[in-house]
Amino acid sequence: MLVRGAVCGVLLLGTMAGCGGDGPEQVQSHLLGRITTESGDDFGGFRVLVVDVEGRAIDTLGRAVTASDGAFDLTVTAPERGVYPLTIWGRDGRRPLTSTDYVVVDEDSGTLRAEFPLEDRSVQVRSDENRALRAYRNTIAQHRHVLVERLRTEAVDSNAISQGVRQTSSMLWNLRTTFPETYASQLGAAESLSLLAGWDDSLVVARARQVEGANPRYVEVAQIARRAAARLHGQRAALDLLDTFAARAQGPAQRAGIQAARIRLFIDSTEAEAALSAAQRLRNEYPDTEWADWAERVQYEIDNLREGMRAPLFEARTVQGGTISLLGLAGHPVVLEYFRPGNTLYQQQLATRNVMHEHTRPDSVTFVSISVSPDTLLYRAFAQNQPVPGRAVIASGGMDDALVTAYNVADVPTRVLIDATGRIVGRYPGSAFFTFQRDLARLLRASE
Repeated sequence: MLVRGAVCGVLLLGTMAGCGGDGPEQVQSHLLGRITTESGDDFGGFRVLVVDVEGRAIDTLGRAVTASDGAFDLTVTAPERGVYPLTIWGRDGRRPLTSTDYVVVDEDSGTLRAEFPLEDRSVQVRSDENRALRAYRNTIAQHRHVLVERLRTEAVDSNAISQGVRQTSSMLWNLRTTFPETYASQLGAAESLSLLAGWDDSLVVARARQVEGANPRYVEVAQIARRAAARLHGQRAALDLLDTFAARAQGPAQRAGIQAARIRLFIDSTEAEAALSAAQRLRNEYPDTEWADWAERVQYEIDNLREGMRAPLFEARTVQGGTISLLGLAGHPVVLEYFRPGNTLYQQQLATRNVMHEHTRPDSVTFVSISVSPDTLLYRAFAQNQPVPGRAVIASGGMDDALVTAYNVADVPTRVLIDATGRIVGRYPGSAFFTFQRDLARLLRASE
């Protein structure tokens, strides 16, 4: 069962009666279905729930109870487009029977059928949006095979790797054609560019220009594209490209994110004065965004967090009960992984992340996962349902914890790669996950 389903299991079913606010950006989808059992002729009383989980707060987005013939009719109202957990509960209302991911997009309609006991079968929502999600995830699963090969093959065949990367990237990009305008195809477009970056930057820039402002990862696409443009044609080309993205941005949050990308570009180019000026503009124009808080610490980032600099020292208590410090991990690479239990993007990346951990030697790299949610119950429910191998730390101060602010983490998931000498190799927010994979593989090969 999914982590959000696991969290729901920790809390009583009765706590799920919360009502969402009627915000202007709400979306609504519709689901018809039938739930039966192998024996009997009365299938009434099964409960179908779609919820949104933020920490321990659970907001019911949709609820239906089956009639005697097992039929149900469910309307789901969500705060925004996204993937939410759908759970089927037994007729006694005390235990969840199964759960699946459900894409909620305005005016989407789908069907669901289930017969218990399921045995080895899975429950799937049938709709264009949810078919697109399965295709997207199947493509990501195929990429894991390429990743494993890159991590464990000593004699690296760069041509084979390049071919695999390009193939996976094309499959993700082509979801836009197979499943046009679906939520998962938009995610696939962003992942496609992240994967292709550094292999074919010209194609990255060309395709990035086709990404619409409606894409939920529009800002991340801008970040990926500006790096590719800078590698190809220098800073001026990257700034011009960001101007194009800013003109197509939808709303202040996206525009603030594009301005943050501009600041990153100045930081990468060691132009401290330009970075600070751009940061001041961001704070003035978009004071109520998450990027404004990040911009306040730009001077610290310039002085302490650029690639090649000594990583800030830290010491923390692990969930396992021990103590961990950067000095104690000296001599081999370290991955700091900031996340929030239940974060959709992190959950999508977790299976691949775990494959990376499994196929690296314990003495070659240390993964340190840092939950920015101080809620220990939430973390334990998450870890029980979806193990995260490696060292684990709970940041007791949340996003204001010293371990979080030391690396100026503004959003999660974010990863920091540190080499064996304690220097920063790179910082990887959001869907820069593929770039992180590539850099880690290169670092490990270089140390062999």
